[in-house]
Amino acid sequence: MLSGTMLGIMRNTAGARQPSHQTIEPEGTEEVLVNPGIGFETFHSFNGDERNTRLEYYPKCSIAYFRFYWDALEPREGKYNFDVIDSLLDKGRQNNQDLALRFMPMSTTNARQGTPKWYMGKAKIHRFERRGSKGWAPDHNEPRFLAKQEELVGAFGERYNGHPNIIRMDIGSVGFWGEWHLSHTNPPVPMITGDNAIKVIDMYLKHWDRTPLSMLIGYVAGLRYAVGKGTGWRADSLGDYGHWSNTWCHMFNSYPQKLNEARALDAWKRGPVAFEPPGSMVDLDRYVPSRGGGYDKMWDQALKWGGSACNAKSGAIPSSQVESIKSFLKRCGYRLALRRLVVPRMFTTGDRQLPVTMEFENAGVSPPYRDYVLAIRLTGGAGPIVLHSQVKTSKWLPGRHKIEDVFVLPGPLGAGEYRLALGLLEPSDHKPAVRLANKDTDREGWYPVTTFKVI
Repeated sequence: MLSGTMLGIMRNTAGARQPSHQTIEPEGTEEVLVNPGIGFETFHSFNGDERNTRLEYYPKCSIAYFRFYWDALEPREGKYNFDVIDSLLDKGRQNNQDLALRFMPMSTTNARQGTPKWYMGKAKIHRFERRGSKGWAPDHNEPRFLAKQEELVGAFGERYNGHPNIIRMDIGSVGFWGEWHLSHTNPPVPMITGDNAIKVIDMYLKHWDRTPLSMLIGYVAGLRYAVGKGTGWRADSLGDYGHWSNTWCHMFNSYPQKLNEARALDAWKRGPVAFEPPGSMVDLDRYVPSRGGGYDKMWDQALKWGGSACNAKSGAIPSSQVESIKSFLKRCGYRLALRRLVVPRMFTTGDRQLPVTMEFENAGVSPPYRDYVLAIRLTGGAGPIVLHSQVKTSKWLPGRHKIEDVFVLPGPLGAGEYRLALGLLEPSDHKPAVRLANKDTDREGWYPVTTFKVI
């Protein structure tokens, strides 16, 4: 409940103009911001790796994306390789990157199967040929397969669900590379049934309920169910205007139809939307300008779908794409700027409540999918005081958001001048995590707004 002081400010529409209060309208910035959960991703690598330092135009990333085959995660039945995730989390923290993950039950060839041999020796399998290579696949509808997937997803979820440095989990566990398809196999490998698909999706919803989830776009029935439960989605062929065929592409002939059929066009409001090019970024030069209408049009479509992130596979980026990528990075995901703040100009040593009115703008295309802690920091007098708001930043859809809050001080302030700064903090350690789209944010991530006097 707002205090009487705050109610008085709200009722008096001229209050912000009275001498007792000051109104600040901070200046914004147009620079690319590297914030959690948005932007380009490094792939099976980190920002500081030699592989990435050789790439002239690859942007700095807040996300490191890794995919794991089942046999790497569970090399022996019931023995899980947690070390592989732990080591990546350690390296991610060193490089200021969070992890995005996918678990894959199989590949397409015998040379790199991905399914544990201990499982294949006990279970029903399907042998096939695919584009000239031989392979074998687990039966996705066998009860043993479903049980083992739940054990795997559950074991890793018990250890990592809600981890502050795991920013997204793909709903995998089905099909080649966990992409929810078994295409081009001879003889055809049976796809998972609708009922069993729901069981797999429910595994992730149950065991990874504190981590943002994305469903692969290919299987419409599963996509409809997952986004209906609050997940986002992921598409692996952004910009394929001629990659697979001269007459067919996902961008025109698949994605719009599937998203509409799955009722997934507003899924971005609840869960992350991520992309990946079909080949390399260099490949895109062969058909995006000539058949797709250019790079601005491609990235604009990704933004219309609510895109938060893109895995460009840690590969070379042609100079012709750099400006369009920068434009995308300035709008993808969330982009939060403080537009207006009203605070008292003077404060007395006996006051214990500090009323603050703030107006933020999300100039991006999606909300943050985590609740970062909106905080103010007062410096001066005896030392810094950090006060937290209870606002839910995950509800900040694109547009303006007004917050009228009363911060309760832990004790009386000593006389003197105080500087007020704003920050969006990581809940686990209360350190600044999200950089605002305002000029002059300090090195720690706090944004100094104004000063006021205590008398």
